[in-house]
Amino acid sequence: MKTTKHNLNAIALGVALAMGSVSALATPAPLPLPVNPSGEGLNSAAKAERASEFATFESAERTGLALVESSLSLIAGRTHVDPIFCSAKTYTLSVNANDGNVGTATINDTAGGTVVLAGALDESNPLGAFFKAKTTNPLPTLFGAGIVGYAADHEWSRLNNIFLDHAIWTFIHPVSGRPIPYDEHSIKDYYKRVEDGPLQVDGPESWEYDFGFEVITKEFLPVAKWTELSWYRQQDGNDGIVKVKKDLLSPKTNKALCRIVFRGTGFSPFEYSGTVQVYQP
Repeated sequence: MKTTKHNLNAIALGVALAMGSVSALATPAPLPLPVNPSGEGLNSAAKAERASEFATFESAERTGLALVESSLSLIAGRTHVDPIFCSAKTYTLSVNANDGNVGTATINDTAGGTVVLAGALDESNPLGAFFKAKTTNPLPTLFGAGIVGYAADHEWSRLNNIFLDHAIWTFIHPVSGRPIPYDEHSIKDYYKRVEDGPLQVDGPESWEYDFGFEVITKEFLPVAKWTELSWYRQQDGNDGIVKVKKDLLSPKTNKALCRIVFRGTGFSPFEYSGTVQVYQP
């Protein structure tokens, strides 16, 4: 049984009160993550998946991870709106899927814009699961670009090892007001590996990794192909971790032209929050 962060906090507080004092604990720096075995590319991803167990996601995790993907796809699309591509931006992202088959994601930018996504998971098909999401706040914007008609359809395989997603929406240009249709498609492979190295100070840990590709289209024509890696540690006595790194690679140098990184922490069933950074590495 997983122990929530709330329960851990309550236990710690009770012990301190019984001792007669409560001392403030400094927040430790986040530990480095294990090396993602898919980091070298598609062949490494395929080899790691064959050598691993399949992912073991619960309903809340399927819902939450789909909302993370929807949120980061919107942010990836937003990089193509500005005249200066991949201008540095910072967002906060919070995802709550504690109800299991329904959840919400909230994206806030440093310019005062907010997007709220709501999604629902349908697990009635024994061959997999379907997930749909849409925006729910009245005036969703990302750094001044309005978002109209966002609709996402995602699919999980029965064994949780293949994830497909697709979304359509329209950005309203922040200066001209011109509507610009966008959509995205991606495919990701998830797999599990038990890590027991120097980073695992409390013993073996189960990590879920992914490797995937995403295509962004603008005005019905493809404008970018992103690669994606993710790391996910389920909460089990310690805070959970989810990290996603999306790179737009140069076909000539194989170096990233633009990078999007989300690192969030949280607890079960699935409630994670953190910062999203967009920058040119």
